[in-house]
Amino acid sequence: MVKEIFRGALDELCPGVERLAREAMDAGWRVDPSQAYCCRCGASAGPGAATVSGCPFCANQRVPWQRLTRLGLYAPPLDEWVRAMKFHRQWRWAPWLGGQLARAIGPVEAERVIVCPVPMHWLRRWRRGYDQATLLAREVGRRRNWPVASLLRRKRLTLPQVSLPPSKRAANVRGSFAIVPVDLTGCHVVLVDDVKTTGATLGACARLLRKAGVEAVHAAVVAVADPQGRRFAFK
Repeated sequence: MVKEIFRGALDELCPGVERLAREAMDAGWRVDPSQAYCCRCGASAGPGAATVSGCPFCANQRVPWQRLTRLGLYAPPLDEWVRAMKFHRQWRWAPWLGGQLARAIGPVEAERVIVCPVPMHWLRRWRRGYDQATLLAREVGRRRNWPVASLLRRKRLTLPQVSLPPSKRAANVRGSFAIVPVDLTGCHVVLVDDVKTTGATLGACARLLRKAGVEAVHAAVVAVADPQGRRFAFK
């Protein structure tokens, strides 16, 4: 009963998600096709600028996942939807964005695929009332018929990554995650989060999953933001 009342109150706070999305699409917004960005780091790329080996942004960097899928840049209107979902109790954006993400991920050729959200600390979840990454992951799993499991947990409360300069974000999350004791040998994991900036959080989670025997990690995010505050795009 309490949960139903809470969800009803949230619905009143965030009406018209699908209407807003339709209006944005009518105005020209579309989910980015995979050839429009680098599948390693998520940077926007013109024709031929990104290959399986990377793009000018990540060619000399190692990434702990096999592929990254995004819906678009962290720019209007997508950034507005993410902020509404995260900070303004408009949780209804999560199922809609998760549905878009499920279609964008494409085929995953594996017998065992698990969808795993990037975990939120219990105290932050209690304050917010919900975990947007988990809601996104559940919709991805539902649409793709993949099981969803919270394979990771937050061991300690860290500062919000957005509050820190890019140079300090890796240190902020270092050692803050743990993995549940489960045999993941040979699994492919779709690791879901809302926004990638430096990739420190996704990277920390992906490395733990690989150490636990996961064969491949596929990162899937709603938006990719420029860690330096620019548009993170080149044409």
